Parts: sequence; structure tokens; C-alpha cells
Amino acid sequence: MKYLTIFTPTYNRSNLLLHLYKSLCEQINKDFLWLIIDDGSKDNTKELVDIWKKENKIKIQYIYQKNSGKHVAHNKAVELCNTELFLCVDSDDILTNNAVEIIINYWKNDRNKDVDFVAYCSRRGDLLGNPTGKRWIDDERKISFFDLYEKHKYRGELVLIWITKILKQYSFPIFEYEKFVTENVLYYQISYDKPVKLINDVFYLFEYKPDGYTKQGERLYYKNPYGYAIYRYQVGYLSLNLLKKIRWIARYKGWIKTFNLNKNLIENELKKMNLNETNLIINLLSDLYALSYKNKYNKKRIEYKK
Repeated sequence: MKYLTIFTPTYNRSNLLLHLYKSLCEQINKDFLWLIIDDGSKDNTKELVDIWKKENKIKIQYIYQKNSGKHVAHNKAVELCNTELFLCVDSDDILTNNAVEIIINYWKNDRNKDVDFVAYCSRRGDLLGNPTGKRWIDDERKISFFDLYEKHKYRGELVLIWITKILKQYSFPIFEYEKFVTENVLYYQISYDKPVKLINDVFYLFEYKPDGYTKQGERLYYKNPYGYAIYRYQVGYLSLNLLKKIRWIARYKGWIKTFNLNKNLIENELKKMNLNETNLIINLLSDLYALSYKNKYNKKRIEYKK
């Protein structure tokens, strides 16, 4: 049985998948399965994957689903995963040829111990292998996602090698007609329970576009408001700073009002994550600021409709 599943969600990316395929074929250690979930592509992705499967250089599993979004594909991939470790690699990214070897060596050292973390976590590198991100913690401590992002203010892309049996306990929420949920929604769910273990190897390479992600990210939030409402509440709920807690709960309330979202639907998902309601004082104070956030979001919403 293989140790690692490398999951790739893809949508009309046949022109980019070849680079990832080559990097996987070049792995020193081929003790992995490449699980591709095609999110409703209309290009020649399936035909290309069929050719690669016949080449038999690496083990490949291909699944086709109707276009539903990366978060839905991620849930499906975790459900299907039968290996001890799970890694998501996007269709336009690549791995260094020692990536699988590095991952499995870490796991062989830890797998027979009392594992008290949910994933190995490192930062990604650019295509030259230089580490990216700002305010990274350069040691192998165990830390929650929330503390990494909110307390230490890390900003950048992460690579996560999940311990599958623990990851299977969590999932992205799914809302009808929405095709995007920020990854932090999954990360912060896990923050309530288990930390990640930091490692400093750079083996996941991607092309960094400093302007692209933020711009597209915000636009995606406005097109998929339910998923982002969950994220806003999570940040408020987890924050230890009282002013920050009030501010984020106010943002959550203003966001719901802006889009006239079904609050019961959102609260049902929050209950599944074991998130309780905030106390009366925080509720009252956040109500005072919610209207100003609603006005702000309405202006931005109109701007994105243009």
C-alpha cells in the first residue's frame, strides 16, 4: 500500500497539467497515487490523462464531477483517499524531484509515535526554489493555523501534508450555487482541535503573481458570500483580542445583511463546527458596527457588478 495520495483538482487546465505530470514522473520515490478530480472540464483533460495512464509511469486515478468548485472536489478526494497521507497540488504547480522522498521520510519518523498534529506544514517556493511568504517561523514547532496567520501574521501560500485519518473528520461546507470557499474555513475548523507541525523544506513550487490572488480572491468572496460568512465568524470566534473579536463579528453581521443571506443555513454549518454563539456583550457591541460594514460592502458589491 502506498503512503501518499497527491490530489489535484483541475478545471480546463490540460495545457498546464503536463508540467505537473512530468514533475511527478521525475520523483525519486514513487510511493504515491496521483488522484485527479476533474471539476467539469470541457477541454481534453480526460484524453490526456488516459494517455498518461497507459504510459504507466506513475499510479493515476481519475474522477470526473460536474463543475462544483475546488472545495467540493477536495471533500470528495479526502473521502476517496486510502493512504496515510494526503497532499493537494494545484494543476499549475510542480514538485521538486525529492518531494515525495522528503514527505515520506518525515512520516516514517513520526508514524509510530503518538501523533498529536493534523498535518506537516511548510511554505511554497517560487519556480527557482526560493521560499516565498512573509513572517515565516523558521523552526519545527507545532502551532495552530489560527496562530500562524493571526498571531504571527504569516502571509503567503502554504503546502500541507495531511494525516488522512484525522483530515477525514473535517470538510468544507457546501452551499448550493456557490463554487468557492476559502481554504481558511477548513484550516480554522482544525485550529479548534489540533495543531500542524512546521517543516522548512521547500519542495512545492508555484508561480507567484503578487497582484492576481488578492484581486481575484476578493471578487470570489463577493460571488460566493455564504462561504466567506463562515470565515468571518470563525475569525471573530477564535480571536482572543476583544476589539478584534467585536470587529470581525460585526463584519460577519454586516456581510449577512449586505447579501440578505439565510442566517439559519449559516448557523447550521457553524453548529457542525462546534462554534457556539458569542456572548451578549459582544453581540450588542458588534450590532453597533454592523451597519457601517454593510454600507461598505454594498459599495464594493456594486463595484464588482460593473
